Amino acid sequence: MLLLNSLCIILAGTYLIVSPRGVGDIMYEELLTHVEHYLNDDCTLEDLETWLLSKLQAILDSGDEEAIQVANQIDADLVELGEGLIDHETLRDNLQSFISERDTIPVAFPNIRPDTASHATADVETIRNLLEVPELVVDLRLDHVFA
Repeated sequence: MLLLNSLCIILAGTYLIVSPRGVGDIMYEELLTHVEHYLNDDCTLEDLETWLLSKLQAILDSGDEEAIQVANQIDADLVELGEGLIDHETLRDNLQSFISERDTIPVAFPNIRPDTASHATADVETIRNLLEVPELVVDLRLDHVFA
């Protein structure tokens, strides 16, 4: 079993997936692995849809918010595709965005000093008496009706 950006360890015939997000994100990684198979033409759209429908309840029960969000979005995209609201290219673009997001390496800067408070003062001169209005100000109000 090959999972990109993951380490798959086999212990007594059981797969343990260690992902960049941590141990236990099996549903998320498995979901994106099946999406990748479809995008690489290793399986059909029907295969992806069948797998997703068979695993949807397990994904919801897993409590993995990211996996749930991705599964719900893929399910919604499949429904929209079936109704003709999106085309296959849009579906593939949407699926690719999930893979691209996963493959993005998060950057953290742990050695940055926290912000420090600073104080500044400013002197503001009131200019009310210095303003000169050469003529009356007229407030025009127009009523518009849009058909």
